[in-house]
Amino acid sequence: MSLYGFFMGIAIVVFIEYFQKHNHKNTPWALIILSFIGARLFYVLTHLSYYLSNPSQIINTRAGGMGILGGIITAIIYIYFLTKNKFIKFTDSFVTIIPLCQSIGRIGNIINHEIFPVCIYELFLDLFLFFILLKTKKHQTAIFLIGYGLIRLVLEQFRADALPFFLGSIFSLLGILIGIILLNDKHFSRRQ
Repeated sequence: MSLYGFFMGIAIVVFIEYFQKHNHKNTPWALIILSFIGARLFYVLTHLSYYLSNPSQIINTRAGGMGILGGIITAIIYIYFLTKNKFIKFTDSFVTIIPLCQSIGRIGNIINHEIFPVCIYELFLDLFLFFILLKTKKHQTAIFLIGYGLIRLVLEQFRADALPFFLGSIFSLLGILIGIILLNDKHFSRRQ
């Protein structure tokens, strides 16, 4: 097992423990598996020319290549169809731990010398977002979307492996916008 895989494993264990504590001991295996598939698929699609020339590498995750934005998008779609009108209440129950898990994953990136300075900044910014979410009692999902959107929007400008067509910036801005809408939606606020 690579050190990156080791830290990803720690992040998964931390996520499962927190999720189970706040969701009646349910284990989120489907959510985790689908998020990993979505993260890999997103990476492959954003590096399509390489994978069209090397199709056998699509499933070679040991060589690297996960797109966190794809994992988040896949998780959102899955959770929406699972929970429908209870989507925000459900995500609020576990979204607090996600920035901590991202920080743990970034340690693996740093050890692998992947986008080294950017990963160091993201590690500490994700930890900062985690502590903000710990202190808040409402609107965790909205705050996460705004906070992580801002982190990613800024750091995307310094990434050597930035996504093509400004996709990283576009998704970051979309997350920020959705978070702001959720914070200012009176119907949503009354349900908190």
